[in-house]
Amino acid sequence: MLEINKGIGRPVEFRGLKGTYLYLAAGIVVSSLLLALALYGLFGLNTYLSTLIVVGSGGGGIWYCMRLSAKHGISGLLKLEATRNQPKVILVSSAKPFAQLRETKRSKSRNRSSATGR
Repeated sequence: MLEINKGIGRPVEFRGLKGTYLYLAAGIVVSSLLLALALYGLFGLNTYLSTLIVVGSGGGGIWYCMRLSAKHGISGLLKLEATRNQPKVILVSSAKPFAQLRETKRSKSRNRSSATGR
């Protein structure tokens, strides 16, 4: 009997492109088609030159997506973006927030020990 739900819980994959990278590659293909339309139809560029530009940019974009997919994995774009958005340095001009944090931890730990009878 054929299993119906074989792929449940697994990410979408097509020829090595996984998850978000597949959607990014599809966006690159669609934008390449729109670029071809703009170069040839609107600007009247030579057919061979516009084809060369579109195939080069589309192929380069797909190659870059494949490289990112192989290097970072399924949720790599999210992790890469998260590491880019982290602050490089945290400057603290006063110890007051840390003193308040220390006091709140002490009061909670005292309440727990008295409640358990230790």
